Parts: sequence; C-alpha cells; structure tokens
Amino acid sequence: MTREEIIEKLLKEDKDFAYHYEKHRDLDKEIAKLEKHHPMTHELEMEIEKLKKEKLYHKDMMEKKIAEFQKNLQSKA
Repeated sequence: MTREEIIEKLLKEDKDFAYHYEKHRDLDKEIAKLEKHHPMTHELEMEIEKLKKEKLYHKDMMEKKIAEFQKNLQSKA
C-alpha cells in the first residue's frame, strides 16, 4: 500500500487523522496569506511563527498515525 493510499484510507476511516489533516491544510493557507502581507511587522512575523509551529504539530500527529498504520500492516503480513 502506497503512502497516498494510506492517507486516503486514514482520511476516510480515522476522524482524528482527518482533523489534523484539515487543520494542517487550513494553517498552510493562512500562513501563505499572511506571508504576502507587506510591510511585514514584527507582530505579523510572530503570528506566522506561531501558526507554523501549530502546523508542524498537526503534521507530526499525521505522521504518527501513518507510521502506526504502516506498523500494523507489517505485523499482519
């Protein structure tokens, strides 16, 4: 099973994974929007850094779920 297939399966079957996926995607869009803002203020830079850390948290949670799924696949094989 490919990584993309695992992600599709988790999106359909794991509400927690889907939540982290959606949050990650939404934060990515928000960060991209804020990074286009000129002039860049210190407060805006701090907000972007905060959002990037939150985005990374959701990415880590998704990676953990993917790794668990792959581990379960291997143990069944």
